[in-house]
Amino acid sequence: MLPYFWSDGSAIPQSLYTANFSPAHIAWVLTVLLLMPAIVCIYRLRTAAVRVRIKKGLALVMLLCEASSWLWQALTGAFTVQYSLPLQLCDISVFLEFAAVYAKRAALLREFSYALSMPAAFAAVVTPGWYYPFLTYGYLKMALMHALLILIPVLLVWGDGVRPDYRRLLQVSPLFVLFIAIAVTANTFLGSNYMFLAYVPRDTALAVFESWFGNPGYVLPELFLLLLIWTVLYLPWTAPEHRARSG
Repeated sequence: MLPYFWSDGSAIPQSLYTANFSPAHIAWVLTVLLLMPAIVCIYRLRTAAVRVRIKKGLALVMLLCEASSWLWQALTGAFTVQYSLPLQLCDISVFLEFAAVYAKRAALLREFSYALSMPAAFAAVVTPGWYYPFLTYGYLKMALMHALLILIPVLLVWGDGVRPDYRRLLQVSPLFVLFIAIAVTANTFLGSNYMFLAYVPRDTALAVFESWFGNPGYVLPELFLLLLIWTVLYLPWTAPEHRARSG
C-alpha cells in the first residue's frame, strides 16, 4: 500500500502535496484533454441504447465517488460540517448531472451541466485546490469525479447532439443564485467556505483575482469571467441560428 493513500490531507506533510502545474498535475490535465475527443468518437459509434448505458454508468460512478468521499471522511474522522457538506458547485453538480442523465425530461438540468457544471469542473482540473499527493485516494477521487463532470456534458452535446440554448440561461441563473444563497447562509452560520465565497483557496485561479481586487472584491471578476465563458460556450450555437434567420 502506498504511504498516506487513505490519509486525510491534514495528516500528510505539505511537502508531499501535488502542486498545481507540477509534472503529475500537467500529465493529468493533458490526459483529460486528449482522452475527451477520443471518448466522444468512440461513443458516437455506439447504438443509442449503448450510449444510454454508458452515460448512466458514468453518472453512477461519479455519484459513487461523491458518496465514497463521505464514507472516507467519516472513517478518517475528517468529516465536518464546515468542509464536507455537498454545497460546493461541483458537489451539487454531481447530483444535477446524475439527474440529467437518468431523468427523461431534464432540459434544464442538461443546460445547467453545460453552462455551469462543465466549466466549474474544468477550472478545478486546471487549478485544483486538492491538498494531497497524486497517488492518494483523496486526489484520485477528486480527479476522477471532476473529469466525469466534464465528460458527461461533453457526451450530451457532442455525442448525443443536445443543442445548448442560451435562452435557458434565464432559467439556469435563478437556480444558480439559489445555490449561492444556500452557500452564503451556510458560510455565515458555520464559518465554512462553500462556493469559495468566504475566502480564496490557495494556489487556485481565484487567488489572482484576490490579489487584484481583494476580498470580497474577487467575486466581481468571477461574474465577468462567467459571462465571458458563457459567450464562448454559446456563440458557436447562436451564430448558425442567426445566419439561418438572416438568410
